[in-house]
Amino acid sequence: MKIYFSKTFVKKFAKYDRKLQEKIYRTIESLPEGDVKRLSGNHIPPIYRLRISKYRILFHRENETIKILKIDSRGDVYK
Repeated sequence: MKIYFSKTFVKKFAKYDRKLQEKIYRTIESLPEGDVKRLSGNHIPPIYRLRISKYRILFHRENETIKILKIDSRGDVYK
């Protein structure tokens, strides 16, 4: 499975400390395992969220490709 990262994700990810970055990266590597839910709405392709403690990662997947769109705290990620 190929994983791609958006510029928005990379910029936010770089601001986190090393320990949190490692935890996030390990969780992303284990996709589609984990606390994953599909967001409601008519998103094409469908957007999913992955929960890591107080952070949320938004991504979509097509066939064998996952595109990580955004990461932020629980209250800010959906804005």
